[in-house]
Amino acid sequence: MTINYKAKYVVSNSQTVLKDKVIQIQEGKISDVIDEKDLEKGSQIEDLGNVAIVPGFVNAHSHVGLVSVKGLGHSQASALYDVMWGIEPHLTEDDVYKLSCLGILDCLSSGTTSINDHYFFSEGVAKACLDTGIRGFIGHTVMTEYGPWTGEDQLIMAESFVKNFIKSNDLIHPVMAPHATDTTNPETILKMKNFAEDNNIPIHIHLSQTKVEFDYIKENFGVSPIKHAQEIGLLGSNLIAAHCNVVEEGDLDLLASSNTYPIFCPSTHALGGKLLDTNNLLSNNANWGIGTDCSGGNDDYDMIEETRTALLLNNSKGLETKLTPKNVFEIATKQNFEKLTLQNDIYNMESGSYADFITINLDSEKIQPIHDLINNIVLSSSSKEVKDVVINGKEVIRNYEFIDLDKEKIIYEANQVLDKLLIKSNFKERIEKGEFS
Repeated sequence: MTINYKAKYVVSNSQTVLKDKVIQIQEGKISDVIDEKDLEKGSQIEDLGNVAIVPGFVNAHSHVGLVSVKGLGHSQASALYDVMWGIEPHLTEDDVYKLSCLGILDCLSSGTTSINDHYFFSEGVAKACLDTGIRGFIGHTVMTEYGPWTGEDQLIMAESFVKNFIKSNDLIHPVMAPHATDTTNPETILKMKNFAEDNNIPIHIHLSQTKVEFDYIKENFGVSPIKHAQEIGLLGSNLIAAHCNVVEEGDLDLLASSNTYPIFCPSTHALGGKLLDTNNLLSNNANWGIGTDCSGGNDDYDMIEETRTALLLNNSKGLETKLTPKNVFEIATKQNFEKLTLQNDIYNMESGSYADFITINLDSEKIQPIHDLINNIVLSSSSKEVKDVVINGKEVIRNYEFIDLDKEKIIYEANQVLDKLLIKSNFKERIEKGEFS
């Protein structure tokens, strides 16, 4: 069955905008983009109105289940070591499922169609993706020491998750997810690397994220976390390395020369006072991605906002490595997706591309007047302009309304989980005392 969507514009990629076209979808993929006059006689058309069909945004680093700590990561307490690790030992798989559903609502309503999510109880995250309709690149977080969930069973769970989902459906793409160089020992990281290579999937890790990690690796291995990753053979084109913002001389050169894909989380990095040096990477002709990170660091999952912030922060450093709105649009859509799938030319709103797209309402006062559509999407649009969301050829949001999701139920159930977690973790009393204010 072919589905035909008509729109004022179809954004194929950052350089190509087509006018008054019909996009055709078959079995979750785009089969063609044509003029209406070229449709077969009697074909039904879904006229989306005065909108632009745009590739969905791809969040290259998220933890949607950590919506649980929204607003709690901005005091003297460490967002990671005190807040997140204080809540997480009390989680169950069902808790992660219900919290992830809430985080995904935020993703979808702000135009994100894929997430690269790194969390405990990955089966719960995957179920949330399947039930909400978002595409998930999902990895089970593996720690061997210091964290809230550690031990050999975590590696077994990670491998089992990949085996269960690698060919089971069209929406879940499993990845391997060692937590970080200080919380996952080198032997386990290398086992995960080899497993990922055997299954042709990416590795997703936090790398050189905090001073705690940096100092621990320096003390125990005599080098920085990035140099340690190089020495054990971890760096490479299948490595998605979140953060990379606590570094020393030579570290970013190694990322560039190894074709590792570091992820800039602009809001988290700015609030934490330490940015990934995207300018340095650009001067080395290195690619980098964009992700939201999570509540506690950044308190929403809005990739339009994050893409704009990435542009502003990068360009604030100087014009030698200036980016344009089109550059960051390409990063946050096509480039992120292709790095996660380890494939090229599969996310460009052309024949054979994944049918993951959103529509931007061109009647909105925020986006008018339109001289350059993509510039306006990056610099002038917001979640308010995201009118429709289609993932794998299926409508998830139509005319601002979730199709098959009960938003109120998801919000209610997530808050029920949170009430329980706050009591079990003693966070309820700590919040009431103003400890995180």
